[in-house]
Amino acid sequence: MPIEDIRYDSEVMRGFIAFSRAVGIAVLAVAAAMLATWLGGIGPLRVLLQSEIAARGGAAAVFMIACAALLTRRRAAHASSALSALVAVVGVWSWLQYRGLLPRADWAWLDALLPRWSQRPPAQLTELAALCFVLLGVAGIASAQQRAAWLREAATLLVIAITMAAGASWGLVLAGHDAHLLQRLPILTAAMQFLLALAWMAATPNTGLTRIAVADSVGGAFARRLILPALLLPLLLTFVFEMVQSWLGMPEPLALALAAVAAGGTLAVMIVWVAFLLDRGERQRRTVQALRTDAGTDALTGLANRRRFDAALPAALDAHGSAVALLMLDLDRFKSFNDSFGHQAGDDVLRETGRLLRSAVRPADIAARYGGEEFVVLLPNADVARAETVAQRILAAFRQHDWPLRPVRVSIGAAVAATGESPQALIGRADAALYQSKQDGRDRCTLAAAAQATPV
Repeated sequence: MPIEDIRYDSEVMRGFIAFSRAVGIAVLAVAAAMLATWLGGIGPLRVLLQSEIAARGGAAAVFMIACAALLTRRRAAHASSALSALVAVVGVWSWLQYRGLLPRADWAWLDALLPRWSQRPPAQLTELAALCFVLLGVAGIASAQQRAAWLREAATLLVIAITMAAGASWGLVLAGHDAHLLQRLPILTAAMQFLLALAWMAATPNTGLTRIAVADSVGGAFARRLILPALLLPLLLTFVFEMVQSWLGMPEPLALALAAVAAGGTLAVMIVWVAFLLDRGERQRRTVQALRTDAGTDALTGLANRRRFDAALPAALDAHGSAVALLMLDLDRFKSFNDSFGHQAGDDVLRETGRLLRSAVRPADIAARYGGEEFVVLLPNADVARAETVAQRILAAFRQHDWPLRPVRVSIGAAVAATGESPQALIGRADAALYQSKQDGRDRCTLAAAAQATPV
């Protein structure tokens, strides 16, 4: 039997998406402040901009475009793609200038328009900064279009590798050595590009390597806690090794920096690999548990399955007669959700639906998965008022729930059994009421007895 798909932790997914937005807002604010200071020559960042570690004026402007692409990815995918393409084009243009394939731009006209202040840093991107912006632009396009996840992963990992090297070089500076790499990629630019690379990976946490970090398993927890420290380890290692070298005369600082980067990268690869192994073992354990569960339970949602419901409905009608209510529920536009975010994300919605339904009913009630995205709730010893109360509680639960990818709504059809009514007839009336809810605009309940739709 094949191992079940990765099960995601909804809270962790929301945290990753929130991190992505927070990074976009923070980097946008810093870039705007740097650009304003670079243009006007005033403000608290002026002294910082005069140092070699600061981002240049052009980099600040491109950062603002890249952040706009990140922040608009979910609601305006085409605009996000266009902005990411612009970031990539600017990066390619600047990089080709450094390669001598395009003439260098003359910014004298801009300097003549701006207020004069001493030691204004140049506007043009540094060579490595331009390369990183090309990669970030590619990652942004792949993420916004929800295609070629491998390309997004490759681009962001290259940015992380380059910026980690810059961070390791900063360790050399802290230890009292010169580091020429910082002239090709200032540390402030590297830090902001590093954060943007992580933000693009976190923006779609259920794809690529990130999906391991949001898995609801031991492997997922292991990855969340150790991957980021492993990425930051090279800076610390370089600083420590360089301090030791300065005391003991150890040779070749740059070799130590590269060794630190290699150590951190190797450690990160090992952590990801161990996380995959742990996650696989956890999924195998869940598969074994699923095989041992009661035959009347739906493995995905934890609700009763169709077989159990088919047995419970006639028994309830025999025991309670007309005091039986039935709710039929269908997730609105679920096929569109699956097409947009994939079947794994759709399975997460089904699991969350099971949890919401269990919370909305009494222990004596039976919530079951009827098939696909359709559910039923059997309410023994219930009347019209009870059926409507439970239906409205379920609607409110779906509306108030913090869905991580996009809001999910449900349509409901309700029917109360008539004396002597067969199970098939009761299901048919509830299903017809559900169809009416769909026709009337979805996200509502229709009572079959009164044939009236409950307003949203």
